[in-house]
Amino acid sequence: MYITPKAGLVVRNPATGEILPDAGAEIPPGPHKAYWLRRQLDGDVTITMTVPTQPAQAQPAKSKTSSTTEEGN
Repeated sequence: MYITPKAGLVVRNPATGEILPDAGAEIPPGPHKAYWLRRQLDGDVTITMTVPTQPAQAQPAKSKTSSTTEEGN
């Protein structure tokens, strides 16, 4: 399961005691599944079965600048 906390909320993983990152985390199914389902019913988290895909990083456009050199001193 991939679990993402609602924006602005701090949600702890009961198995580890650690705070879930804002981007969410993959949580293995286990004895705390009921806890996560209750958090979802309360609107505290969103549960998906797949890891969300990251949007492709936009590459900066190459700028066309003319290079000038100083001649003579």
